[in-house]
Amino acid sequence: MAKKALILCSSPHKNGNTNTVAQWVSEGIKAAGGQAESIDITSLRYKTSGCIACMGCKQSDKFVCVVNDEAQPILKRIPKADILIFATPLYFFGPTAQMKIFSDRMYSLFKFDKKKGAIIHHLYHMKFAVISTAGSNEFGALTKLFDVLAGFIGVKVETLLIPFVNHPEMLKKSAVMKEKAIMFGRRLVRGRK
Repeated sequence: MAKKALILCSSPHKNGNTNTVAQWVSEGIKAAGGQAESIDITSLRYKTSGCIACMGCKQSDKFVCVVNDEAQPILKRIPKADILIFATPLYFFGPTAQMKIFSDRMYSLFKFDKKKGAIIHHLYHMKFAVISTAGSNEFGALTKLFDVLAGFIGVKVETLLIPFVNHPEMLKKSAVMKEKAIMFGRRLVRGRK
């Protein structure tokens, strides 16, 4: 069965650098026999301003956010994916606000067994990846955030970080960057080679 990748795109610029790279990664995934779906999370309508720590998800036996809005069906689909890719430009040393709001809602995908000191979730099978572009090379805080999330789950995060790109047309003309992104997508499906 083909591996399924879910790409969460959080760039407010539809034709910007990060979305261009995400599209190239998607091409690589498909070329390797996988399936890729990109979801623009920048235009989701939320009932709250992100996770409000209502703890409704912890009181439910389901692994889903109890807030019924446009994020909820996407959150439900995450455990069914084989590869989860966070695509975000670097904004002031971190992900976009849109990515942070959505990733905070992923808290609903976890349960905590206090007696056993265990974290319970359905994401063990998953590969995690981050795609980011920036006008600088200051990715440290951004990658740390996703490293912590991946470590919480018990997986490693793969990264494709492209620094010093300021204009989308400059990136789109780069055959080297396109090939690098396509190969990254292939590796997510096939593994390291």
